[in-house]
Amino acid sequence: MSARGRGVLSRAVALAVMAVGLGFAQPARSGVATIEPGYDLFETDPQSTTFDFSPVPPGFFGPGSDPLTGLVNFAGVPLETYGGHNVGDADTVVQRLDTATPPDFIPIEIVALNLVSVQPITVTYNGGQNPERWDVNASLSPTQSMQGQMAIQSTSPNGGTFDSQLPVFPMFTFTRLSDGQTRQLDTGFLPPPQMTFHANAVPWRVGCVLPALSVPGLNDGFCPGLTPEGQKQPTIENAALARHGVYPAQPAPEHFKCYKVKPTAFKDRQVTLTDQFGTRTAKVATRKELCNPVRKFQELFQNKQAHLVCYTAPGLDPQRVVVVRNQFGSQRLVVRGSQRLCVPSEKRKPNKQFKPIQVPIDHDQCYVVEAQSPLERFGPLGKIRLKDQFGKEKVKVGSPKWLCAPVQKNAEGIQHPVNHLVCYAIRDEPKDIAVQIRNQFEKANLIVGRPRLLCVPSAKLVV
Repeated sequence: MSARGRGVLSRAVALAVMAVGLGFAQPARSGVATIEPGYDLFETDPQSTTFDFSPVPPGFFGPGSDPLTGLVNFAGVPLETYGGHNVGDADTVVQRLDTATPPDFIPIEIVALNLVSVQPITVTYNGGQNPERWDVNASLSPTQSMQGQMAIQSTSPNGGTFDSQLPVFPMFTFTRLSDGQTRQLDTGFLPPPQMTFHANAVPWRVGCVLPALSVPGLNDGFCPGLTPEGQKQPTIENAALARHGVYPAQPAPEHFKCYKVKPTAFKDRQVTLTDQFGTRTAKVATRKELCNPVRKFQELFQNKQAHLVCYTAPGLDPQRVVVVRNQFGSQRLVVRGSQRLCVPSEKRKPNKQFKPIQVPIDHDQCYVVEAQSPLERFGPLGKIRLKDQFGKEKVKVGSPKWLCAPVQKNAEGIQHPVNHLVCYAIRDEPKDIAVQIRNQFEKANLIVGRPRLLCVPSAKLVV
């Protein structure tokens, strides 16, 4: 047999072995365009991402510490960059290690993971005494190979579905909030079957388009979790000890600084609003706030032209308890009545040109919240340095006032289902600035007054 023939036979045998591992028969070739090796970018959904800590033994946290048991929910912490590229809010990266011509089987490997517990865990000693609060971060174990397989099918010229199995061994770092002391647990020493994640019939598209993040040179030609029609779909990967829910990564969301505006005429209207708390017909009445994208400390703007104008829209009263997690820490909130509908808007100074929003953002329905627990974090929060188009200052962050959830307005859809905003009270010098705004409701002249809120991108878990 020729060398070329031996190579073809070896490739066929390898594909057959992978097919048995994934539970599939080897498919016939379809002539679909080749998918080059690359990287897949994911954003973690905290509601569907858990790890079972039942393996943590007594004494792990110190002499007399009780065994740690039960499920802990995790949220993503954006990696910000990977391989020299801006990767938006991606917290998980999987590498495709070989060229694929669907239907085909290729090796894959998880190469980056950055998660944090949505809320701190409680560690007790000597049968429930001396409770302590610890944060938990998850990265990748340095002691295990994490290579799996992907079976890619094509259902149209624009994409198809895939099945995968992927071993993932996190390195958990526990940080005690009272003093910053740490402990580490490397799951690379657990038996591999317990940490092999399986996913089935996951959609993929030929290339990422908004609302999924496209990073030329990194994730060209293949976009997992995006349907061939360009719609995001959640993927749930299951293992014996864990579950990981993900969406395609998106451009990183902005922080917003919200200012009161002086009241001027606005024509009432009715809209249909649907979010995770329900559906209602809302009366949109009075214009109340203008929210600018704002830099916190030295963080860069990602979507500088995306503003929000917030209108009164009272009604829905979920009375739900949620845990929110963001750069400030973790906190339990009671979600009360809906108060605002915040609408994506363009803004300009008088006699200037409107600049289009670079990346579309969602409408937000904002609910009044009441703190059920204090903000939990390691170390004091201190004053926050902010800079927006109206100036720069240091502000003290007060109590949470709103939880803003992405909402469908008149069935227009939601682009970024994981991204929420928690808005905290702030105080700063009053402004007297004339601007003009334009959105789906109106084009209007506004006078911007006193700063009121700092809205921070946040993960949310309904408990």
